[in-house]
Amino acid sequence: MTFTTRLLAAFALTAAGLTAAVAAPVTAQQSVALQQGSNADTKTAGFSIVHSVAGEFIDTFVFSDIERWGVVNASLTTIGMSTAFDINFVSAVLNGATYSFTRTTMGGYRNALEIAALPDIRLSGPLVLTVRGYAGQGLTAGTPISASYSGTINVTQVPEPGTLALAVLALLGVSLIVARRRAALARTGAAAALLAMAATGAQAANWDQDIALGGAGAGLTAAPFAIHTEAGSFVDTFRFTFTGTGWVDASLITVYAGQNQQISFTEATLNGRSLGVGSIEGDGAGTNWISASLPRQLVPGDYTLVIKGYAGGNLAAGTTGISASYSGTFNVLPASAVPEPQGYAMFLGGLALMAFMLSKRRQRQP
Repeated sequence: MTFTTRLLAAFALTAAGLTAAVAAPVTAQQSVALQQGSNADTKTAGFSIVHSVAGEFIDTFVFSDIERWGVVNASLTTIGMSTAFDINFVSAVLNGATYSFTRTTMGGYRNALEIAALPDIRLSGPLVLTVRGYAGQGLTAGTPISASYSGTINVTQVPEPGTLALAVLALLGVSLIVARRRAALARTGAAAALLAMAATGAQAANWDQDIALGGAGAGLTAAPFAIHTEAGSFVDTFRFTFTGTGWVDASLITVYAGQNQQISFTEATLNGRSLGVGSIEGDGAGTNWISASLPRQLVPGDYTLVIKGYAGGNLAAGTTGISASYSGTFNVLPASAVPEPQGYAMFLGGLALMAFMLSKRRQRQP
């Protein structure tokens, strides 16, 4: 083998190594603490992530504060009306349990709204979620973008399987005592419930948050979420600071199995513009979800997203210990990044002038 051949071979290997390095998936890991309601066995959390470069990704979320068995449901959501905001989910697995995916075309853009739902399933902690996908579908790996997604997870901790038999025996042992005291306990419980409702009021705590828009591409993105641990009506407000005018798209989703996890959206507006609230969808096995979305619109900033609804399904207002949550995505493409109508006119005029000059030159040629 000549020196030139060896040099070319070495160059080819180096180029292949660089290509592999660029194409390697981007990895990220987050530790997320589950928040606890007044019921110690009911926990929930929201989480989000922003990808600033295009390419494959493998994200890992570790949920702390659960070290035993629990009934779990969870969701992921993303919306993107351009490649700069596009997240394409490939898979999502929580302790071996696989999410199911729903993809919706919006405004002619492929898979604009992607939802991943995990129906109620019994899992043992700790919980580790692995999300795989591609950010900026269609763009070269490494291209600066601003793509995000968010999620929520609900956990109701339950006894270990081995303790269930002991629990049944214990229940049988105390059944006679319970029967004798049932009337007295019912009267006491009713009085306590009335006192609790009077003390807590009829409205769930509102979520009020300023959220920073982030991202390294031409656009900006964020992934808000809210958690309600008390049943009742709510008015949640999210503020996104942005000067100027931008093309905005947004989405919300809630996934629930049971009233203590249910969120019902009654209205959602961005600077007075309504998000379309969808109908209830489900998997036929007891897990349901509701989504709301705003297809791309030209909206002047600053932005205020107001979400109204009810947490807790048909539970009485003031019921504590619930874990009702929702998450969303919010994208802004500055209007300056899109040519103005007069810019298009000048561009077309320039092309027409160039075509006229080229035709004249051709006519002069012998």
